[in-house]
Amino acid sequence: MRTEDDFFADLFRRLPGFPAEVVIPPGDDCAAIAWGENRLLLLAVDQVVGDRHYISRGEQATPPQLAGRKLLARNLSDIAAMGGKPTLCLLAGAFAKDRDEGWLQEFYDGIIALAAEYSVSLIGGDYAATPHDDVASLTILGEVAADQVISRSGARPGDQLFATGCFGDSFATQHHLLFTPRCAEGQWLAQQRLARAMMDVSDGLLCDSARICAASHVGLTLDLEAVPRRGNATIEQACGDGEDFELIFAVPPECVPVLTANWPFADTPLTRLGEFTTTPGMRDSAGRKLAATGWDHFVF
Repeated sequence: MRTEDDFFADLFRRLPGFPAEVVIPPGDDCAAIAWGENRLLLLAVDQVVGDRHYISRGEQATPPQLAGRKLLARNLSDIAAMGGKPTLCLLAGAFAKDRDEGWLQEFYDGIIALAAEYSVSLIGGDYAATPHDDVASLTILGEVAADQVISRSGARPGDQLFATGCFGDSFATQHHLLFTPRCAEGQWLAQQRLARAMMDVSDGLLCDSARICAASHVGLTLDLEAVPRRGNATIEQACGDGEDFELIFAVPPECVPVLTANWPFADTPLTRLGEFTTTPGMRDSAGRKLAATGWDHFVF
């Protein structure tokens, strides 16, 4: 079955190429453009869709503030994954035509409150009404030093896979609406030069670990027993549910003692999950193959 990754791979093959200023092209959490001396401009775009990313109607409907908050938080997580600092954003929304002004104002309030928390300025956007359900998209800009940016493609055999936070049960616990984007953690890892590859987990721990492996041309041995679980999550849910928005990153073995001894985020758990290898694919500690299961928007 055709997957989201297949779609984008086909799309990128059709593109004619990129200007020299594009340092990191499509295929990572952000694109990166050379922007002044030793600076990169980071750009990412993400969206929320009614009844896909939040409950749109009915007694269990998601409060609009939390739906708006999630839209910005998803984008902040992409900037965090590159070790960057978020700065500016633009918003575009096509909302159901029967949405009242109060709902829309509360949706925007959720964005504005989180933007203030992360010192992000909303500098423009567009609005439309639709006969269908809501679709809102946000484009975010950030910055990072050119010699500190962290992509997905830098992992090497022997590097250790670490993760922030916990995994699974994101919907049952409302974590997917209330999560804290790991911007501070991502910036610290970049500034300390402790991570060779990194991304955020949006589609599932296995799925996104496989993406680091593919980008870095390495394999992975994953210690399933070490995976920290959220709430009552099973190991299958922890590895495949997605919407965790935690960081996973490759740490050179010689940097592990520095990382664990100096991790400054007392409220953010740090866990070693495995080791990158020369053997293609992913395996558990017993050598059994692991499938890259997770969320895929092309599978309904």
